[in-house]
Amino acid sequence: MLINSSFLSVAWPARWRVLAVLTLYALYLPLSGYTVSQFRFDAAEYWELSLKFTQNGHYSLLAFDAPLRGYLGPLLVLPARLLCHFTGWSMLTGAQVLGAGWAAVLFGIAIPQLWAQATGRALSGGRWLVLLGLTFVFWRDYFNFTLSDMPALALLLLGLAALARRSWGWAVLAGLLLAAAINIRPIYLASAPGVLWLLVPKSSPATGFRSGFWRSSAALVAGLALVWLPQLLINLWYFQQPTPLVLAHQPGTAPLYLKQLTWGTAFQRYESSLVPESYRSLVYADSAGQRALASEPGQRFNSYGQYVQFGLRHPVATSGRYLRHLFNGLDIRFPTPYPQQLHPPAQAVLRLLNYALLGLGAWLTVAAWRKCRRWGQNPVAVGTLLALLLPCLLVLPTLMECRFLLPLHLLVLAVVAGMWQPGAWWRGLGSPVRRLTCTIIAAGWLWGCWQLSEATAGQLRPPSEAPQE
Repeated sequence: MLINSSFLSVAWPARWRVLAVLTLYALYLPLSGYTVSQFRFDAAEYWELSLKFTQNGHYSLLAFDAPLRGYLGPLLVLPARLLCHFTGWSMLTGAQVLGAGWAAVLFGIAIPQLWAQATGRALSGGRWLVLLGLTFVFWRDYFNFTLSDMPALALLLLGLAALARRSWGWAVLAGLLLAAAINIRPIYLASAPGVLWLLVPKSSPATGFRSGFWRSSAALVAGLALVWLPQLLINLWYFQQPTPLVLAHQPGTAPLYLKQLTWGTAFQRYESSLVPESYRSLVYADSAGQRALASEPGQRFNSYGQYVQFGLRHPVATSGRYLRHLFNGLDIRFPTPYPQQLHPPAQAVLRLLNYALLGLGAWLTVAAWRKCRRWGQNPVAVGTLLALLLPCLLVLPTLMECRFLLPLHLLVLAVVAGMWQPGAWWRGLGSPVRRLTCTIIAAGWLWGCWQLSEATAGQLRPPSEAPQE
């Protein structure tokens, strides 16, 4: 017992964590219940886009000519395609092997490393196992498919962890990783203020602020350029656009984010679906938003300025919509990007557990904020929070999907797994009256979350009403 307790109370080496994650997902993913015929939507698109690099019988990065996607996401799918080519495995199996690898990188390396640097203490083996278990409960089936969410977040976290180290070599690596994350998920460009914050403490008494800052900045830019150069050449060659960023729109059409602002006003939640009676989409309307949008020309936003003016005319409704989107994005009803049932077994348990963790995570965050008066002197923690939360803030006006708030939800799980001490918390409540009061508040929180979720579920619309490109 003492050996087991000691084993769980110390931080595990990265290789142990990676092995544990690989074992968990290698055992689970083949039994997760998906078939090759269900490999559709964005996952199938990424799989097919990876063929563009081998057009005309030879390999070339510059053969990639898709304006809506960055080249790196499909490029990272190529190893799975090659594995399937040489083994005869299905694309689902190839995606599962790749997914297990990304799970190991994200949960075995990226999150524990960045947590240790941001908090100053490593996760113990026991707390890391709790984190692994919670992430498995809520996100496990995302690793069946070649989607961009998990790889992009893993690369972002690794980039932030590398940038937090005081070395120009690590800054180059950080640039490579951050550029990769942004190329795969352009929304992570909003992490730039957090990245700049992490650059500031690169100075030292020996080098001075300016010398350290500019040397690290130059190293970061060099890393960014190495990854973004192919995208720049692709954009120049195919679309005559001199930018290293993903265009995220078809030539001659409105940007995807601008379309999302319209969809996010008319609808409050969306999920791709394999549910037979609502094939392809589960879309939940925002009746008030649709009525307000009806007064706009063409019932859509034709410019960002028009949207800003719309928000200024309806400040209360717009703020309320953002809060609903925040809740809907964190209201995980399915541990998969492609639900096969509208009400799968144990869904109620999953939802109640999620609401409890959200409330607990919020309480722990507030308590830590109040106790830590010198939080602003921890640049790694502040920079990390900015880099993770600003992209989440930027997606609040859009048509919400749970994966859009993946950084925020994983942050909540990490806070609970890394900080909560149930015994000390219960003893700290003191008298029976305070404990009863806390229990009543917790029950009210769960009831309120449940009612909000049910109110959204009541707005489910047929797939024919889903937003169209």
